[in-house]
Amino acid sequence: MRRRTTLAGMVALALPSAARAQDAFPNKPVRLVVPFAPGASSDTLARLITAKAAGPLGGSFVIENRAGAGGLIAAQYVAHAAPDGYTLLWGGGTAITHAVMQANPGYDVLRDFTPVIALSAHPAVLAVRSASPLQDMSGLLAAAKSTPGGLRYGSGGIGTPAHMAAAAMLKLVGAEGIHVPYRGANQATLAVEQGEVDFAFAISNIALPRQQQGVVRILCTAGAVRMTALPAVPTLAESVPGGPVVTSNSSVVGPAGLPEAVTRHLHAAFHEAVAHDAALRAGLVAEGGEITLSASPAAYAAEWPVELQRLRDLVGLSGARVE
Repeated sequence: MRRRTTLAGMVALALPSAARAQDAFPNKPVRLVVPFAPGASSDTLARLITAKAAGPLGGSFVIENRAGAGGLIAAQYVAHAAPDGYTLLWGGGTAITHAVMQANPGYDVLRDFTPVIALSAHPAVLAVRSASPLQDMSGLLAAAKSTPGGLRYGSGGIGTPAHMAAAAMLKLVGAEGIHVPYRGANQATLAVEQGEVDFAFAISNIALPRQQQGVVRILCTAGAVRMTALPAVPTLAESVPGGPVVTSNSSVVGPAGLPEAVTRHLHAAFHEAVAHDAALRAGLVAEGGEITLSASPAAYAAEWPVELQRLRDLVGLSGARVE
């Protein structure tokens, strides 16, 4: 009897431990949904950072590419996912952009997401072909105003921040332009290289390596301050008074209702991955990025209304609309 009682007690004591193990997060791979195709700059960065964050997370990440509609498909998918921490979205700015550009994006951007962490920001940069006669911003703006119909400019798609940056710039200087949308920023930058368009705004980590290869030349950057990697290149606001700030922000968000403990754990894992890896931070800065690590999920959440208003202002300034 004593033996049976002892075994029963042991089983009873083991049950809470088993339940705790089952409830521990994570107990399966965390799916990070990237809104663009494999090989895109954002996809490459997501894979790099999640590889670093897996250790402090105590689990693994699986990248799931859900390209389409400029990232709207991925944002909708995560907005309606189970709030258990196993489905996350790479790039909260994608969700915010569509909330501004779409009459009905299929979610409420301030209600249907849980901001986890901001990681880095890459400003848009204006690039021309290296052989272009447009040597600086004054020359480009003069050509834009004097060319009948305006210069041809590319972007990664209608209604993208790159499209709006160019449209706002031309509107501010009283010039016209011919917008040529492509399927992504890489394709738009390639169009610059091949002379299909006169210029394009592209994300710095796409354009800067091409400048280093000697195929494009960056005339200005659209960050709030000059890029650390290009201190001699002026900002758009320096070149065009009232020029907007346009950046691509690397961040992680989940669906609304994410448990606070899970949100904190995810934040800590990504924060450690970037904050404690000097080589990773140096690489981000070298390719034109700036580290924007949020101190807490609440700190990142506080940035969302500000970013939302900034994009609304950009839409109003540019006049761009999704067609």
